Amino acid sequence: MLRFLAPAVTCCSLFLGSGSAHSQDRTIPSVAVGAGRLDTLVAAVQAADLAGALSSEGPFTVFAPTDEAFGRLGDDTLASLLEPGNRASLARILKHHVVPGRLAASSLVGRTSVETLAGTELPLELVRNRLLVGDAVVETADVSASNGIVHVIDRVLLPPRETAPLELLLENAVTRGAPIYNDGDPVGCAAIYATALDAVVLGDGFGLNADMRARIGDQLEQIAGNGDARDRAWAYRRIIDSLFAAMRDGTMTMTMTSASGGANANTNAHEFKSAGRMVFGFEDPAEQGRWRTVLDGVMGGRSTGEIEVQNGHVVFTGATSLENNGGFSSMRAAVPDGTFAGADAIRLVVKGDGRDYKLSVSGSRNMGAGGYWKTFPTTRDTWTEVVVPIADLDRQFMGQRMNGRIRPEDIKGVQFYIYDKKAGPFRLEIDSVEAVKLGDDDLFDA
Repeated sequence: MLRFLAPAVTCCSLFLGSGSAHSQDRTIPSVAVGAGRLDTLVAAVQAADLAGALSSEGPFTVFAPTDEAFGRLGDDTLASLLEPGNRASLARILKHHVVPGRLAASSLVGRTSVETLAGTELPLELVRNRLLVGDAVVETADVSASNGIVHVIDRVLLPPRETAPLELLLENAVTRGAPIYNDGDPVGCAAIYATALDAVVLGDGFGLNADMRARIGDQLEQIAGNGDARDRAWAYRRIIDSLFAAMRDGTMTMTMTSASGGANANTNAHEFKSAGRMVFGFEDPAEQGRWRTVLDGVMGGRSTGEIEVQNGHVVFTGATSLENNGGFSSMRAAVPDGTFAGADAIRLVVKGDGRDYKLSVSGSRNMGAGGYWKTFPTTRDTWTEVVVPIADLDRQFMGQRMNGRIRPEDIKGVQFYIYDKKAGPFRLEIDSVEAVKLGDDDLFDA
């Protein structure tokens, strides 16, 4: 028997407390009310008006975050979610924790994912005999209710952001345009980008007001007069990237870029000249929203990590702890399909604290315990250029090296780790992340 499993009577007695009615006579919400450690979940279910649905016949499997798990979101975030105006968002988060059917922990082992009531997927992994659901660890399994089963978890699982029509349009344009540019056809790439942006200007279903559409239209007219196809492609791409940033920020307010100039008109902190396709530039604070931290708490560790954008750089700070076999902290972000297509290296401009860090990429947006890693050193308080050939990235799983390489076009996520088996505070500033071609001075993609 797996160690995370426990006999049903033991689970229920620990979960419900002595003197509680037998769980088979109680629905999932009733079981949660009597648990003593799921009060925040109960309040959230009530605020989202889901108590009735979760009391229905079902059956349901619920991954139930503890009060401590909700506390990790922060008081301000939690208070905002519980406001009446955010009911739809809260309901989607909660449905992301609910799976149709009665799935005991033993039936989850060996599966890679399950589909939730929110229409999303929860990745599953068995790591060192512990069941992981996304980034959460199952603390107590197989708590039975009359209409389903509950597994208590140590983190709130946030669903992927819903894709807006504007985002779908622009992602499709970049997915089609970037490979064409890489194949030596900037004219075709520029045409694809221009067509997508024309649709944004002419349509009214993309969430932009008339003033913003007019501003984009003016930019398109200026760009169309540029005889250099490469410059046109990059100018269109900067508008697209600005729209992406505006959507991530949630305000749809943009700082439009000039229609003239090269592929990257900005220099970083110490004037390292851009040499490829900018993946992350961090000039817009909204870029912080694309990143999330994953800490060794998923395995019981006590390391910390926070992300903040300051003066055009992302700052990753915290402290690593070796307690409970911990020792890592990471920041991660998904990237659109094809972001690294045509590249053969990843270029970083970073300032560290003298500790070693790891760059990692993933072929999956879930970005679980595996990936393709390379360690790079830092010099305390000194900006440094780091170029990592993609072919040199080693496949790893839970710190163990495995066979296999990743193709640039298959990269779907980027991660930074502090995982040097040392305890103590860390600080890594990242000015930029670029996809580049080695030995090629020309910018290769738009």
